[in-house]
Amino acid sequence: MAGEPTNPFEHPEVAAAYDGWYATPLGQVSDQLEKDLIYRYAHPQPGERALDVGTGTGHLACDLAARGLIVTGLDRSEAMLRAARAKDCRVTWKLGEAENLPFPSGAFDLVLSVTAIEFVRDPARVLAEMARVTAPGGRMVVGALNARSSWAAARRREARRQGGPFASAHFFAPDEFVTMLRRHGPTEWSSSVFIGPSGRGLWLAGLLETLGQRLARGRGALLVGRVQR
Repeated sequence: MAGEPTNPFEHPEVAAAYDGWYATPLGQVSDQLEKDLIYRYAHPQPGERALDVGTGTGHLACDLAARGLIVTGLDRSEAMLRAARAKDCRVTWKLGEAENLPFPSGAFDLVLSVTAIEFVRDPARVLAEMARVTAPGGRMVVGALNARSSWAAARRREARRQGGPFASAHFFAPDEFVTMLRRHGPTEWSSSVFIGPSGRGLWLAGLLETLGQRLARGRGALLVGRVQR
């Protein structure tokens, strides 16, 4: 369609849908499970300099700022950043490309990117840029949607029916994901959200998380890896 944005994240309704997801019961539980694993690896400490690459509407960046970190959130979508700027949180918002981060080398103690590398042209370059701006001794934490989870299958079906951002997403298999991270340093990884996208049995989510991470860490909806720099 003439005049339609080539970046699907420039649609205001996409930004609204992202924030709306966190208000649903399934979204609230999934968000907490994901953050539990992300923060287990990130070890965010007050006063640290943190960069959230592909920050979207700033959900994670704002949470980090509330924990006392000095946070910068970068995204290539002005529509998503507009939603982020409307929030009452102490974050520096930056429009830019993840493949060419506009920051000096070693500028951040903690560099994160969650559900962003699935949508970029060159994930390997993004990870190299994230590694570059992570200070020696710092941590790089990446989350990506798992190709082997039931959530990925549901997103693919959704994209076939109605298009949207997931139509162009690349879902990562665990071995592919970990191999990319290991190029940049010693890596730990697991996954989170073992309950299915239907939300049935939501009250069992905590138990499924414990069992899943012990027995089937490659099957959770979100792959999370930490690289020590």
